[in-house]
Amino acid sequence: MHASPPHARTSAHAGFTLLEVMFAFAILAILTGAMAQMIHNNMEKAGAAIDQRELRELADTLFGKILFEQADHRDGDEGSIAVDYGQWAGLPQERADRYSIYRWRLKKTEMVAAGTTDPDDDAEGLFGDDSDDDEDSGSSSGSSVNDADKGSVKLMRFTLSVFREDDPDQPLIVLSRFLPPPEYEGSGSSK
Repeated sequence: MHASPPHARTSAHAGFTLLEVMFAFAILAILTGAMAQMIHNNMEKAGAAIDQRELRELADTLFGKILFEQADHRDGDEGSIAVDYGQWAGLPQERADRYSIYRWRLKKTEMVAAGTTDPDDDAEGLFGDDSDDDEDSGSSSGSSVNDADKGSVKLMRFTLSVFREDDPDQPLIVLSRFLPPPEYEGSGSSK
């Protein structure tokens, strides 16, 4: 039983070569770089999602304010989110400046919710064009129904579009609500 000397066992496989260690470090560096890039991209996406959520909340709040003050706003009104919401909410200037690239536009459209549209009226039907309903107008019952429907129920559709200042044709957020026109408010309780 011969015991081999300790230096004989270690001389054949003393450890990793310099090339193997460098190769392992290169693989580790590539994987670390890829992980850092993935984390960076995910952080950017998370930041964009938070900005979109905050913009939606701002637009919803501003839309509620506009609807509450609907008599002060006309069809086609435009404004800046930073100015209109920032001043109303009392945002500090540096926080309001984050939204300086966003603008809003209000559209008011009179719609007919029930009844028929008057040909002289600019109101459009709530569910599209009702010109197909004119087939029965030749009968006596059809004409009496049309005469009774002259007192149609109208609604105002308020639409708020939020867009980037540099791309006004591509809205980021579109909010829409239906309300009775100001001349109809309160008339339901008097009947």
